[in-house]
Amino acid sequence: MKKEIHPKYEECTVTCACGNSFQTRSTQKEIRVGVCSACHPFYTGKRGGRVMTEAGQLEKFQKKYEGINYGQKKEESE
Repeated sequence: MKKEIHPKYEECTVTCACGNSFQTRSTQKEIRVGVCSACHPFYTGKRGGRVMTEAGQLEKFQKKYEGINYGQKKEESE
C-alpha cells in the first residue's frame, strides 16, 4: 500500500437516537444512526410505533377495490 493516501482507520463511537452507543472502527470519528440493535423491533421483539390491525387494513382494501375485476371473466347469468 502507498503511504499517506489512505484515511486513518481508528476507534469510532456509534451513537443511536435511542441513546445507546458502542465502539467500533471506522475512518470517521463519530457516527450517528437512527436505529440500532437495542431499539429495532426485529431484535427487541416489540412492535414499535403505529400498530396496524390486520382486519382493519383488509376491510379498507376490500372496500377500495370491491367493484373492480382485473383479468377475471364475468359469469353470465342464464
